[in-house]
Amino acid sequence: MYLEHFGLTDNPFTLISDPRYLYLSKMHARVKAYIEYATQVQDSLVIFTGEIGTGKTTLIADAVSRMAKNIVVAKIHQTKLSDTEFLQAILQEFGADPQGTERAALHTQLRKHFVEIEQKGKKALLVIDEAQNLDPTLFEEIRFLIDLEYKNKKLVNIVLLGQPELNEVIDAPNMENLMQRVRLRAHIGPLASWDILAYINHRLKIAGAAPSAEIFSESTIPVIFEYTGGRPRAINILCDYALTTAFIEHQYMVTETILRTAISELQWVPYEKKYGAMQMQSPPSKNRKLPASIVVRHENSFVGKFLVDKEFLNIGRKSDNDIVLEDPLVSRHHAQIFTKYGTSFLRDLNSANGIFIEDLQIELQELLDGLTFKIGSHTLTYQTEEIPQKENDTDFVNGRSGKILQYPHQTVPARIVR
Repeated sequence: MYLEHFGLTDNPFTLISDPRYLYLSKMHARVKAYIEYATQVQDSLVIFTGEIGTGKTTLIADAVSRMAKNIVVAKIHQTKLSDTEFLQAILQEFGADPQGTERAALHTQLRKHFVEIEQKGKKALLVIDEAQNLDPTLFEEIRFLIDLEYKNKKLVNIVLLGQPELNEVIDAPNMENLMQRVRLRAHIGPLASWDILAYINHRLKIAGAAPSAEIFSESTIPVIFEYTGGRPRAINILCDYALTTAFIEHQYMVTETILRTAISELQWVPYEKKYGAMQMQSPPSKNRKLPASIVVRHENSFVGKFLVDKEFLNIGRKSDNDIVLEDPLVSRHHAQIFTKYGTSFLRDLNSANGIFIEDLQIELQELLDGLTFKIGSHTLTYQTEEIPQKENDTDFVNGRSGKILQYPHQTVPARIVR
């Protein structure tokens, strides 16, 4: 009812999971990069959790909309199913006609269907939403599916989406067999207060708002955060009602007064009062970041310092790598650093001897300042540098020699463990 009033062509705060409206905070961008990685791994079981309304389904919808044509996707939303109904639903979502009601027959049909997908040069991806509601017996069916193989290749990748209770289910002692097959786990939290205005303006822009339009006053942001806890779904509900209130009052900006009128009519109470204390994120740095670098050492001797200044940076023994490690323990193409949405990740390229952080072997790891990892007999440290915004440009050392900047090392949990 307010679209024409505000110069919009679409509802900016719809509750439908529309990838066009996806706003990538730093946290959401990181999880999005994990999703993109997971869909490319051949034997992947990944778990994404988040509270209601934090954007899990929208992130997956966006990832699915951008997937290569060789990925066949099936999504299960109804989780209150028996084991037979569950298997039948999977077959139906993959476009097959379930034959019979016996589990053994359905298992055979599933494997046959996945083999047909593989023989066409495609990959099968199964997404299960609200997975915390699955009957415990269905996790055994998931384990069966992830173990299906054909010519030494896994036949299906599985993504489990759920609320935080899913972690309790997966971590239970009787789930050890399934846990050993999990490649990646990530949690999606709420938006921080400083992200809310950017989130609102992003959605308004997609919905057709003029670039110069100031529809929500900055004074409304702390109040929106107070009553929504940074949950995108709650933000959408509140902003939609606030726009309706402004339209009724013939106003072209949502002020704090109009917002509080909307809150009063919705009969909302502050999020913290209703759900408990909110987890606060650290505010973003006000400093300007220079390109990150990798400092390489061999037996405590400095080897070189290399800028992380492109999307993909390859590490290995062969001379065509960006970082060459002359070491018989290093594979020809051992590892890769890739940067997505401003965040860098380290991943193993199926190397013979692996990548280690302390004694933990990893396959995918977000890189944070000071993180040190080992490849063969080499030690590599990821470093970032920041300078105050008011300072002018500063030279940055690049190449195989130069001053080594000292940073405190941080131990960061690996994202994927084998």
